[in-house]
Amino acid sequence: MNYLDYHVVLPELDKINDFIFETVTKDFSNPKKIKKISYIRKIAITRYKNSGNDMLFQLFLSEIEITSNLSIENIFFLKKIGAAFDEIEVEINDYGKIIKILNFEELGKRWEIIRKKLAIDNVGFVAESYMQDISNSLKDEKKLISFFSDYKMFGLYFSSLYRNSYAVERQKKIIDCGNNLILERFYPKNEKFDSYLIEGIPLENNENSDFVKYQGSIQYRENQIELATLEVEKEESTILYNINKTTL
Repeated sequence: MNYLDYHVVLPELDKINDFIFETVTKDFSNPKKIKKISYIRKIAITRYKNSGNDMLFQLFLSEIEITSNLSIENIFFLKKIGAAFDEIEVEINDYGKIIKILNFEELGKRWEIIRKKLAIDNVGFVAESYMQDISNSLKDEKKLISFFSDYKMFGLYFSSLYRNSYAVERQKKIIDCGNNLILERFYPKNEKFDSYLIEGIPLENNENSDFVKYQGSIQYRENQIELATLEVEKEESTILYNINKTTL
């Protein structure tokens, strides 16, 4: 079965739901200096209706926090980049997939203003390449949709809209894992259908497919996600994606 077999369950209209999105990465490649970075975003998500369409979502970013056990010189740079996406409006289809970015042009204009300011104090190949990648995405709506659908952005939240009474398989690519194609299995943990489990295996065999663990879970309260987590463990690194709802 694929994503077309999913049944989408939508949150209440016009209700603001506050979440904490966290991505934690650990790098064990140097046993003497294990690197840990936590990237936290506070995001308010609201489903709204316009011109008869009630499949619209606003995602408002209010705060970014980046911490590490080692010094990070570019924290300010990363926070300013995140500010370019502080208010996003998207449309989803009947399967919970993002199909349109309603304020696509506005995001592009906002980014160009931020980019010009960042370019003054952030020079060098790495910074310029990073900013150019963002500029390229903001010229192509499909690329930006793919970026927003990734687990490091909002993918885990929109995946949480998929709920069924039986196990379903789906394919997913994750940027943090070298865009490897993963075969995920998503299935209910119990007969109440208030908790689901996620398991996955890589579909492609290459140097980036050294997966040891790919497991997660999603918990619900009525029609809204309450808590979600996905852990990807590789031989020399781990990635943990968390979503925690902070309002009733």
